[in-house]
Amino acid sequence: MSKQFVILDDSGDPGLVKSSTSHFIVAAVLIVSSDNYDKLVAAINGFRAALGWNELDEIKFNKTRKIVIKRLLKLIQQFEFKTYAMVVDKAKITKEPQLASGETLYNHVIKELLLKINLSDPIIFIDGVTDKMHIQKTRTYLRQALRQSGIEKSKIRFVDSRKDVLIQLADVVAGVIARSYNKRNNDDEFIRLLKPKIESIYEIIP
Repeated sequence: MSKQFVILDDSGDPGLVKSSTSHFIVAAVLIVSSDNYDKLVAAINGFRAALGWNELDEIKFNKTRKIVIKRLLKLIQQFEFKTYAMVVDKAKITKEPQLASGETLYNHVIKELLLKINLSDPIIFIDGVTDKMHIQKTRTYLRQALRQSGIEKSKIRFVDSRKDVLIQLADVVAGVIARSYNKRNNDDEFIRLLKPKIESIYEIIP
């Protein structure tokens, strides 16, 4: 079986207080085969170079000019990959989430999304390099969850989004989907451009 690469990032925050975002979204970019992975990386690097960016200039949905985001969404349509997302609409949560002991909403949503994708020995990349304790807990939790679901082997790597263009792509995917849930926005061009690459969007009430 070809290698599977899963690249994860999120939009919003997993908090449940008044100041939290209305939605929490985790998005996954699934690439099958090293060749497809390398082609997509090269294309995004070329796109960044054409903008005159240096290696640490970062594509982020909420900070990058929207004309640049739309150009990127048009570019990536020719490459082989799929996207998935898990959406939590916090307005629909009527009581405290029934999470397992020690489980966070962040970990729960990532787990639920990964279990929806047909995976076998995946290499999983997650944005984040700062909190070593958080990284170790999340890695252990996800490995155990995947193993319990029949995925015996998985590699989970936490990476710096400034140095990984596919994490940047996952950020864009999460941002586009989050925007589509924001009723104040009537610009649907972003989600329309991403739609050919969307395999599934799941909504859950934890």
